[in-house]
Amino acid sequence: MKHTYAERIDRIVQYLNEQVESTHSLLDLAEIAELSPFHFHRVYRAVTGETPSGTLRRLRIARALMMLRDSTKPITDIAFDVGYESSQAFSKAFRQLTGCSATEARTNHDKLNNLLNELSGAQGPTTDRELEVRLVSVDPFKVVAARHAGPPEGLFTAFGDLYNWAENNGLLEDFRGIYGIPIDDPRDRVDDARFDCCFDFGPAADPGDEYSEARLGGGLYAVTRHVGPYEGIDEKYDYLYGPWLLSSQYELSDIPSYNHYLNDPANAPPERWETDVYVPIKEID
Repeated sequence: MKHTYAERIDRIVQYLNEQVESTHSLLDLAEIAELSPFHFHRVYRAVTGETPSGTLRRLRIARALMMLRDSTKPITDIAFDVGYESSQAFSKAFRQLTGCSATEARTNHDKLNNLLNELSGAQGPTTDRELEVRLVSVDPFKVVAARHAGPPEGLFTAFGDLYNWAENNGLLEDFRGIYGIPIDDPRDRVDDARFDCCFDFGPAADPGDEYSEARLGGGLYAVTRHVGPYEGIDEKYDYLYGPWLLSSQYELSDIPSYNHYLNDPANAPPERWETDVYVPIKEID
C-alpha cells in the first residue's frame, strides 16, 4: 500500500501525456489518482518534483519538439495541436522551458534533440535530506478562519485584519494559537493560491458574518519543525509527503494539513520564526 502513491502519480503523468491538448482541474486529477483534494497537489510535487501544471507544460513542449522534428507543420498549427490557445502563449512557454524560439529549435537538430531529452522526464523529488519527524495525536479544536486568495505576500495583511477584528470583538483574552491551512501549493497557483489564516480563541468564539469556522486536529499527525522564513515551509511539506511518507507505515488521512506558528513574527526576526507542520496520517489497513 505505501508504494501506491507513486503509482497513482504515474497514472496521472500518463493521463496528462495522453491528453496534452486538454486542460485539467486539480479536482479531476485528484479523483483519477484516488487521492484526497486536500493532499493531491502536495503528493504530486513530492513524487515528481514539479506541479501538475508544470508537468502539462513540459509534456506540451516536448510534444511540440517532436512535431518540429518530425513534421513540416507551421509552428502556429503545432501550438494549437498541443493545447495552446494562441501562438503568443505557446511562444512564451516554449522560450521559458527551452531558452530559445521554436524556429531556432527546428533549425538546430542537435539542440532540439538535447531539449527533447531534457524534457522527457520529471526531475524527481527535490527534498531528500532526513528531517526529524514526530507522531502526535491531536484532539479536535475550532479556529476562526479568514480565507486569503492571492500571492503569499498578502498573508501578513490577512492575518493582521483577522487580529484587528478579534481585538474589536474582545477575543484576544481567549487567544490560544496561530494556525494556517495551505489549501493550494503557492508554487502552482502563484497569483490565486488559497490559504486560511486562523486563530484559536477557544470553542466559544463566534466568527460572525465576516469570517468562518474551521476544525483542525482529530487524529494522528506527522509533525516536523521549520525554523526560518515562511518561504521554506513548502520544503518541509515536500519531505513529509515524499520521502517520509513513502518509507513509513502510514497513509494520508482525508483531512487538511496545517501549520502551527509557534511565535509572533512581529516579535522575532525571520531567521527565528518557528512553525510546526502537521500532516494527517493513519496506519495502513
